[in-house]
Amino acid sequence: MAKIDNAKKAFLKKSKEIGYGKIQGYDFEKEFDSKKFFESFKDIGFQATNLGKAIELTKEMQKQKATIFLGFTSNVSTSGLRDNITYLVKNKLVHFLVTTTGGVEEDVIKTHGDFLHGNFEADGAKLRENGVNRTGNIFIPNERYIWFEKFMKEVLQELYHKSKKEEKVITSVDVVKAMGKALEGKPNAEKSFTYWCYKNNIPLLCVPLADGAIGDHIYFYKKDHPDLEIDLIREVELIYDTVLNADKVGAIIIGGSVPKHHIMNACLTREGADYTVYINTGYEGEGSNAGANPNEAKSWGKASTNENNAKVWGEASIIFPILVAAGFKLK
Repeated sequence: MAKIDNAKKAFLKKSKEIGYGKIQGYDFEKEFDSKKFFESFKDIGFQATNLGKAIELTKEMQKQKATIFLGFTSNVSTSGLRDNITYLVKNKLVHFLVTTTGGVEEDVIKTHGDFLHGNFEADGAKLRENGVNRTGNIFIPNERYIWFEKFMKEVLQELYHKSKKEEKVITSVDVVKAMGKALEGKPNAEKSFTYWCYKNNIPLLCVPLADGAIGDHIYFYKKDHPDLEIDLIREVELIYDTVLNADKVGAIIIGGSVPKHHIMNACLTREGADYTVYINTGYEGEGSNAGANPNEAKSWGKASTNENNAKVWGEASIIFPILVAAGFKLK
């Protein structure tokens, strides 16, 4: 009998009310209200609650007039999220961009030709026969890159001759600015965040510049112009100076890789970003940059030691449009 009594006690153990707020979802019985719908995420639980916190932090960044750094990997630009980023830059809702080489080149390429719907299961060998490149379920005809080769040759040619005339070294920042400037007046230029960064004087760092198709074109151009030199130090100086001179810093990072580290490492100079939002599917157990959560960043002094940080573990093509819709408002 004692065993039964103990079993009952185990099942009916007394509890304390630990926690905060009520877990609940949006009430679809009522007339739909987009503002209340987005606000409901914080009460759903799991990653929705993390997204709800990310939305609140994004609003707070703007309320506090923080300098907002947006970092993202190239696959973000491959997808339709590129248009969300263009919206933010065009309307000056973010103040500093850091992406990889693919992020810039694919943004520019899309001003020339669209990327197309494909599928994850497509036969890679057959796609190669037809000159089609695949990123996930997105197809990119190689014609786009043939056009980009001509575009980059003209950009490098102008920069090279200008550097010789003025006796100044070309910097990686110069290259990206020149790419944005070269789009001016061209069809679909206003769909490009590279163009709007140039137009609105918003810094856009492409790291590492020598990767991807841009690296290919720099390689071939240097074969014909052995004295071509591109200085990468200016981009480090620019991001560190911006971080140090900002009153408050907010960081929104999509994915991991160099963009995440470039921004967060710069924030170390001021004992961490005041607000951080991560969106990725990396997990901490592998010790990766993407998987590292905000608490790890605190240990390095890259994120402030307060609670103004959130990581949303989820696929960015779903999460980021919600963050933009709910977290950013035009002034």
